[in-house]
Order: sequence, then C-alpha cells, then structure tokens
Amino acid sequence: MYLKRLFIVLIITGAIAFATGSLFDHFYKQRWSALFFEKTDTLIKGKNNYDIIFLGNSRVHFGINPFYIDSVTKLNSYNFGTGAADAQDILLTSELYCQQHSAAKLAVISLDMGALTINETLKTRFHYLFYLDNDTMSRYMKQTGFLTPLIKVLPFTKYSFFDEYNRTSLFVKGKQFPAFDHNIYKGFLNIHPDKNSTAIGLYNIKATSDSLWEPAIDYFRNAIVALQQKGTMVVFVSPPEKSNSANKKNNFKKIADSIFIKIAADHHLKYFHFENDTDFTDDYFVDDIHLNGPGTKIYSIQLADSINSILH
Repeated sequence: MYLKRLFIVLIITGAIAFATGSLFDHFYKQRWSALFFEKTDTLIKGKNNYDIIFLGNSRVHFGINPFYIDSVTKLNSYNFGTGAADAQDILLTSELYCQQHSAAKLAVISLDMGALTINETLKTRFHYLFYLDNDTMSRYMKQTGFLTPLIKVLPFTKYSFFDEYNRTSLFVKGKQFPAFDHNIYKGFLNIHPDKNSTAIGLYNIKATSDSLWEPAIDYFRNAIVALQQKGTMVVFVSPPEKSNSANKKNNFKKIADSIFIKIAADHHLKYFHFENDTDFTDDYFVDDIHLNGPGTKIYSIQLADSINSILH
C-alpha cells in the first residue's frame, strides 16, 4: 500500500514538474525571443541558406544590420553575432552553421580584444540548454559543465542552472524592446533610435580578464578552417570605436591586434578596418564601442560597400 502511494505521488510530482517546466519554457522563450531564440532557431533549425553571415560579439549583434547589407549588396545575409561572444562561442556558431546550412559565400568575423579574453560565455548561454537535441550543442554545453544528460531526461531541471537574473526574467511582463526603422531584423537588434543615446545594461558586458586567453587563438583558427573547408570566404573586420575610447589605451589591444593580423595573414583573409574611421563621430556611439541606430546604418552601408568590393 505504501509503495503504491509513493508511486502515485512520484507520478503526480513528475507530471507537475514537467507541466511547470513547459510553462516556464513558454515564458522564457517569449521573453528572450528577439534577443536569442529567433537567432538560435535560425542557426540550428532554419532551412534558409544565406550568402553572408556575420559572427562575433555585441558589436555585431547590435551593430551590423542585415537590412542595409542586403539593400546594398543585393544578397541575403544574417546576423549570428551574440553579445559577449568569445572565440569558443564563435567556433560553436560556425560549426553549427556549417552542419545545418549550405555554405555561405562570405563569413564576416568581427574582432576586438574581448574576443581573446576569458569571457566564459557558454556558462551564461542558458538558452543553449533548449537545444541539447543537437549533438554539437550538447557536447559543448557538457564540456562547459552543465549536466546535459540530466537536462535531456528531465528538461525542467535546466532552470536550476540559471542565474537569478534569468530565473526572475520569467516573470517580467511588458514589451522588452522598442521597434523602429528595421532595428530588429534577421538577428540584429539595436534599441537606440537617436544620436547621443546612453548605453544601458544590455551592452555593458565585461570580460572576466583583460589578458590573452591562449585557447582563443586556436578557436579562431578552427572556426576559419571549418568555414573555409565548407567553401566559404572568411574576412575579418574591426568595427568602429569612439575617438577617445579607453580601449585604445589598453596595452592588451596592441597584442590582440597583432594576433588578428597574423591569423589573417596565415589564412589569407581580407581584413576591413573601421576602428579609426572619422565618419563615426562621438554622437554615433552609446558608449566607447557600441553604436546607436543611426551609427549602425552608416556602419552597415560602409561594410556592405567593402563586401561588394570583394564579391562583385
């Protein structure tokens, strides 16, 4: 009799846990759809192929608008950049794209010194835990420290790994991002419609170190090789930066720049430079390194012109 009751309690508890987990999944995906899930769905589940893909951190995610890229190049592009992405995250995105899609004509990898530091990005990519059916994703997340076998069997347990901010975001209501002038488009998102805007927390992501993370160099090289073997041309780009940016005074920047130049030379890559472009006056930035909406339009058009110079 006792075992029967225990069995019934376990069944009811399990059913409630699965139902609650499914409800939480709905709320979490709805909350972070524009920022994460639409992009990752396109990467892993999407059937469309793209002529141009953009890879990198927040300066891609919030800085390169495929609307203007496509308008100028007459090609089909997608922004796969994600805030705080380090070299390992860029490699993962490259591998997933190559597995799920036909080769892009061009992959543009955006560079800054943050890509060579220890960001431990995958430890905070909680939305990746929704895609563990993909073997590559599961392998990366398991190596990062997540108990992926447990999460696959009991999906609701993934919320025990979330930080407080992501858990509480389940219960935040209201529209998260304003919509204006193609500011949410094919992986791109920017929330600043005007010049002289000030950055909010969405952009303020700091690496855990300002010194070289040696594995990052191999991650970058492996991403390039994976794309090139697929038949994709790879180019590097250094994005615009405020004229008085504190980053320009950082000693590590010189080290990072020399590493990127060497990697580009070793793999015979074109390298576009916008970091000292005087067209980007200070009123086009929300902080030292992130552009506002008007700045992203100028940057995207100029980058598209550079892409045209090598593709047409």
